[in-house]
Amino acid sequence: MKNILCFGDSNTWGYDVTLYDEKTDSAQRMPYDLRWTGRIQNMLGPEYRIIEDALNARTCMVEDPYFPHRLGIAALETALDAQAPLDLVVIQMGVNELKHMFNLTAGMIAFGVEKLVAAAGQSYYRYPAPKVLLIAPAPVRPDIDKMIYGFSFGPLAYGKSLEFGALYRSIAERYGCGYIDCGELGFELNDLDGLHYSRTDHEKLANAVVPKIKEMLG
Repeated sequence: MKNILCFGDSNTWGYDVTLYDEKTDSAQRMPYDLRWTGRIQNMLGPEYRIIEDALNARTCMVEDPYFPHRLGIAALETALDAQAPLDLVVIQMGVNELKHMFNLTAGMIAFGVEKLVAAAGQSYYRYPAPKVLLIAPAPVRPDIDKMIYGFSFGPLAYGKSLEFGALYRSIAERYGCGYIDCGELGFELNDLDGLHYSRTDHEKLANAVVPKIKEMLG
């Protein structure tokens, strides 16, 4: 059996804005078989075990004072230890660092993602180090600053998110990782927050991830 850790934020958790409730300012989670992690489990079958480790508002290297206990580097190192041995670690992170309170350039965000990639390639308990598949998040909507979470992301988020594809590709090349760019998959996102993937987007991502996993793990 191949053990695969999928590490990410709300777009791996499956935050579904079609279930958004304005009174509570909260949505709910997509069913397992509709989010991309569940889809790839069903598509790959029982010879593969997909381990989800996803959290809303998770960041890579910076603490969010409004969403504590979501520091990605610490959570990833714990997961790598707890879930060993692993054959593959899939990382899709970086969107939450677009919040304007962090004042990070796209390059600084990518550098934080690089720290996760480096951590994921370590060996635990003398097992072979897992391979890494890095996924660049889809660019947010151009008008995200006018949507429900616009007060957090501001007008610069879109431009920064457009830089993710090239920056993440460079990381993958330097570390010898697999790579997928969601910006090339024609995602639609949603017209409520301009940030989270639609159910169709999850399907598109799953369809891209499955052949890449088979390619990497044989």
